[in-house]
Amino acid sequence: MESNFLDNIPSGPATTIDTAISGVNRSYLNDGTRLMPLVISSLQPKGDLVSWMNANKEVFETDLVKHGGILFRGFKISTSLDFKEFMNCFNTDPLPYLFRSSPRKELSSDIRNIYLSTTYPQERPINMHNETSYSRVWGRKIVFCCLVPAEKGGETPLADSRLVLSDIPPELLTRFRETGVKYRRNLSEGLGMPWQEVFQTTDKEVVLGICKRNDITCVFKGRNDAVIEWVKPAVYCHPVSGEELWFNHVLFFNKYARYEEVGLDGDSYLPEDYLSSDTFFGDGSDISYNQYRSIWEAYEKNKVVFSYQQGDIIFLDNMLTSHGRNPYSGERVIATAIIEAMYDDGYSAVSFSV
Repeated sequence: MESNFLDNIPSGPATTIDTAISGVNRSYLNDGTRLMPLVISSLQPKGDLVSWMNANKEVFETDLVKHGGILFRGFKISTSLDFKEFMNCFNTDPLPYLFRSSPRKELSSDIRNIYLSTTYPQERPINMHNETSYSRVWGRKIVFCCLVPAEKGGETPLADSRLVLSDIPPELLTRFRETGVKYRRNLSEGLGMPWQEVFQTTDKEVVLGICKRNDITCVFKGRNDAVIEWVKPAVYCHPVSGEELWFNHVLFFNKYARYEEVGLDGDSYLPEDYLSSDTFFGDGSDISYNQYRSIWEAYEKNKVVFSYQQGDIIFLDNMLTSHGRNPYSGERVIATAIIEAMYDDGYSAVSFSV
């Protein structure tokens, strides 16, 4: 069952005020297991989150690794400029969205690399994933800012990657440890995303250069379509805590996710040309529907869901915490930014530069 604890945060022992970080409430779950996200709320109406962050950066970083995610609530955050000012606390520009898996639009032409959350039909859910975990390059931290909450739904479910890992059946996990995960994407404007959008260029030679630098096979099919494949680990160790994590897009890119999205069951069949993406064990063998569902259930077991309030900021360690999106109705404006580039061994952000 989904946890909706933030809608009913208790005012008793579960909320404490730490004099070392005065001016905020810190809220936790009572059951001793669901300590993510940590909730930091302002004691003053519309408190100054920028000042608080600048004064408490070390505490914040420690809390983020411990909990995997922090929800800031009740601070003075109401516009995209407020969000940009908050992101300036981290002395690093937000990362550009390279090697894209979904359309993204910058929130404002005056604010670089702060995007609207994924442009995707609002009646459909977005499966759980760690942002850009399929890529050789990803951001260690991802931040969401609620400028306009949905009329109904539109939550950003969260799941601890450490707990997800622990709930994947041992034999299945062992196989992913041994082989990794193989990704395949069919890049076509009529199917998912065209290669021009994915690679942010219209030059095929540039695409082939990017793929070569990143050990990705790329085959162009006609003028506008391409198929790309590559292999990565499915399990990573966190760079700070050293903990093992389920960090990949095995579920998100798998064909059965597409089947479920269009109302097909696990016994159905779609030709490969009808699939925008698929995942396999690293040796190229198929992931069965039952194996796919085992991974889905591991996410579901550890999902935490709560309703947005205007001005909320959800700050995630992208490796420690996966996220998704629930269907919604009405207007919904969620800004997002990614910071602190991480790389597979032997790669860097330059490897995806155009």
